Amino acid sequence: MADSPEADKKTHWHRLLAQLLEEPMAAVDVLLQTEVDVVSSSPKADIILLRREGNAWTEAQKVWLADGMRDTTAGELLIEFKFTESLTEDAIAQLFADTHLYRSKRRLKPGELRSFLLLSKTPNTDLLEKHGFALTDKPGIYASRVRLLNALQVILLNELSSAPHNALWKCFASRRQAWQKAFACIHQHGLPTLSATHEYVVFGIRKIRMEGIMKNVEPFGLTPEYVMDVGRREWLASMMRSMPREELLKMPEAADLWREGRRDGWQDGEQKGEQKGEQKGKAELLMRQLTRRFGTLPAGIQEKISTANLNTLEEWGDRVLDARSLGEVLGSNPLGAH
Repeated sequence: MADSPEADKKTHWHRLLAQLLEEPMAAVDVLLQTEVDVVSSSPKADIILLRREGNAWTEAQKVWLADGMRDTTAGELLIEFKFTESLTEDAIAQLFADTHLYRSKRRLKPGELRSFLLLSKTPNTDLLEKHGFALTDKPGIYASRVRLLNALQVILLNELSSAPHNALWKCFASRRQAWQKAFACIHQHGLPTLSATHEYVVFGIRKIRMEGIMKNVEPFGLTPEYVMDVGRREWLASMMRSMPREELLKMPEAADLWREGRRDGWQDGEQKGEQKGEQKGKAELLMRQLTRRFGTLPAGIQEKISTANLNTLEEWGDRVLDARSLGEVLGSNPLGAH
């Protein structure tokens, strides 16, 4: 629901997914919203809304729509995304209520709105069957035989086909093989070529997934801004590995990032520059995690973390979830030398 000071410290998974989708959708005239007023006086629900102009989804728009979504005639799509949870009765009830309230507010006719429960984790089949959800003719797409729920569909990201139009969505699948294939498909088909900004988002999500940050546990304050920063640095490291520096620095985006890296103290050389970017990203993530657990960090602690090497940061990061104090993470004398 609507943000609170406590909610701001948590990861809003639908915003990270929307970050990956927003630019492609805008390019084909699809409105994307991440907080939706289901009724005028209500808080905003944590859902994604897609709304097209015109009477039908165009082929250009379908390039970015997952199976199930691209097969409906409805002009508005309401998507509840669950990354850390799977299918629950509460999730079904919430989406059903939001669908009813939003349809009433917008005065939509039957068939003008379609709602989806988008799941990263594959649920137990017993719960699907309990609510009448059965597999359709498309892998990963489940529709209910219960009349009250016939406006809702369940999409299982792990089970979606490997078709290019599913790739951006499957980047958030829970199974490693599924999301690795999705990123490979994006690279193979050249999907994220809209702008450098969108390239950064794709690189950032992939880097975070490869490091296992999104696996099993809820990160502390994983934000779109952090994803973008990680992606920009990863993109530069990738370019450094694949082309001569003289050619690379002719690209405005690369030149800007290189100058920024030099200001941050990067040393010359591909490997050193890449390690500096990785060290900075890990240090920023660790500070957010510790702030979430223990409150505002003293300046000395921030300095200690920002100057630690990669091995030390990884060791500290492994202790965060179980630690009861800063000392248990950073050592008995947190403000001392590392």
